[in-house]
Amino acid sequence: MSKKTEQFNVTVKVGKKSYAPGEPVPVGTGGITAEEAENFRKNFGAFTAGPDATSAAPVPSVDLDKLREAIEKLSADNDKLSADNDRLTAERDSAIGDRNTLLKQNEQLETDNATLAGEVTKLQAEIEKLTAPQ
Repeated sequence: MSKKTEQFNVTVKVGKKSYAPGEPVPVGTGGITAEEAENFRKNFGAFTAGPDATSAAPVPSVDLDKLREAIEKLSADNDKLSADNDRLTAERDSAIGDRNTLLKQNEQLETDNATLAGEVTKLQAEIEKLTAPQ
């Protein structure tokens, strides 16, 4: 089974080994991923060296290890932010539930208050009757 390689218009660094433009770069195990290969083609164009190639501006080298580290850090940051978002969403939902409970309790207290106010008015009328001069 042959190992797949690709050529690029840019210096590619895999681990401690650098591949000059045009040098076959392993794709898959021990090399770059197919997604990384596609990214190189997308960002730097398809490999164009050959008899018809024209000289192009120098292309910067890419350190895949640094890119992978940056992606891992961004992924970790994204995971942390997702967890924070989930936690805050749960807190918001809990606060909404608490608010709804408090609104219902407030309505009941207002009803109870109105009932008690009516009873107080009746009792005051009774007191006035009982303390009125006869």
